[in-house]
Order: sequence, then structure tokens, then C-alpha cells
Amino acid sequence: MTFTEEWFGEASQAVLAGLCESVKYLDGAIIEVGCWEGRSTCALANAAYPEPVHAVDTWHGSPGEISADLAAVRDVHARFLANVEALTQGNVIPHRVGWRDFDWPARVKLVHIDATHEYDEVAENIAAVLPYMVPGGVICGDDNHHPPVRQAVLDTLGAEDTFAQATLWIWRAP
Repeated sequence: MTFTEEWFGEASQAVLAGLCESVKYLDGAIIEVGCWEGRSTCALANAAYPEPVHAVDTWHGSPGEISADLAAVRDVHARFLANVEALTQGNVIPHRVGWRDFDWPARVKLVHIDATHEYDEVAENIAAVLPYMVPGGVICGDDNHHPPVRQAVLDTLGAEDTFAQATLWIWRAP
């Protein structure tokens, strides 16, 4: 197991696992959009076990970001698969597609968004999953400190309905 970058720290892993625990009683899918080497995926999968976690990513990195440069010189997808195999109990289902091409399940109880950090991508990803959210379900994502991410969250979900813990932004469906 190898995690090359320290992009998702222990505090954020604990918050994500706690959010997963908080929706265990709900009926719906658990999805992660943007998985990289699987650090957040493993935290989510271990908290969700035995339920499956759908891991959605192209593993090509985000255009114009450092992740695209890194993915061009190493096999991030292979590292993800090795990490998931070593650190989870086999409940991760990888989908090697972008979120726009993912076939969203009819009911979603938790989605963690950590893909491209551009305003339009984040806002459109949130808007795409909103119709599938079950009451009490959670939409959350990493990089709350990143201005385009934070602004997309506030504009799409509303400042009064979102909050932050560690590096995550969090919204719960009414």
C-alpha cells in the first residue's frame, strides 16, 4: 500500500467515516467521485462495510491541475486498486468513468465529491446528484478551503444549509 500525496489527512478521514456511520440506517448507495490513490475511498469503505462503495474516477487527474501531470507519469489507477485491495474488505466497486458518464443509482445516501476543483464542475456535480438523494442523505466533499469549490457549494446548496469539518464541506438532505 502506498499513498504518494498527503491530500486527505486523518482528521478528514475520520469526519468522512463518521458521516458514513450517520447514514447507515438509510436505504441508498454510497458513492465517491474522485478517488485518486484511494485514501478517502478506504476510509469510506471501511466505515460502510459490508455495504459497497462506488468509486467513480477516470484516474487521469484533473485538467490543468497537478494531478493531471502526476497521472501522466505514473499509473494512479493501479495504485488505487492495490491500496483498496490491501486496506479494505473488498466492498469497493471501481467505475473508471467521469461523474458525467456514471449511471447514478436511483437512491443515494452519501456522496463524497473530490474530483476537479473548478466552480462549474463542482456545482454541476452537486446538481447532478441532488435528484437522487434520499431524505437525511449527505453530500460532502473535500477542499472546503479552495475558493472555487467553496463558492460552488454555497451557490448550489446555500450557506445556511452547509457546514465544514476538517477539510470537508457537508450538506444533509432535509
